[in-house]
Amino acid sequence: MLKIAFIGCSYSAYRQDGQYENHWSWKLAQQFPQHQYYSYALGGRGMDHHQWCLLDAKQRGIDVVFINRTYNHRVAQLFSDEDPTFNIEPSKAPNYVCLTQPNHMWLSRSDLHIESLEHPSHPYKKFIELSLQDKSISEQNQQYNDQWFDSVDQLYNFKHIIKLELLPIGVAKDNENSAQHKLNKAYNIQRRKFLTGKSLNECLIEKGLVHSPTDDHWSPKANNWVLENFILSKETIDILNNS
Repeated sequence: MLKIAFIGCSYSAYRQDGQYENHWSWKLAQQFPQHQYYSYALGGRGMDHHQWCLLDAKQRGIDVVFINRTYNHRVAQLFSDEDPTFNIEPSKAPNYVCLTQPNHMWLSRSDLHIESLEHPSHPYKKFIELSLQDKSISEQNQQYNDQWFDSVDQLYNFKHIIKLELLPIGVAKDNENSAQHKLNKAYNIQRRKFLTGKSLNECLIEKGLVHSPTDDHWSPKANNWVLENFILSKETIDILNNS
């Protein structure tokens, strides 16, 4: 049995509107039920959160990590003197659990969020927010994030780290290496957009590939396609079958 972690943003997250048992990570766990799964992925989180998750995963003896590149402007900071251990939340399957860092503030775009039940407000909230805003727009920090993600499989000694380019950002922005690019190509989305003059999201909705007109996360149909045609490469299947 392997211990397998999912680390990333909303596109790797089980706990996301419209996802849960529709999500590719849950479907992967159903195909390979002999393993134990830990879902750290949460919407809006960035590389700071990824690093906390990797440390916790190492301490838990995780064998295989699926980790996705996300947007560099997403930043976070821990706070409080309490135990930083991640909270564990069960799902509908005993071999699939979710984990949450209990005390942190995170910034995505211009919105500050506080993850804590004990500290709905914080005496240094404004100072932390200003610090996160500066960090969010720092070119040096963004370059560091890209370099860190590019090297993450060399920096940590898990048995396997599987890097995922799910979205057309970073190195996948201008080519067809991302899952979203491949999904669009498979369903001729760009050609349909050109021929009909409709928006990208309208074309994705027509093909049943997004959750709703106001939510561009993947539909069950798209999650199935991404799992079978992108996540489950021959190398990944060999890892899951032979370890």
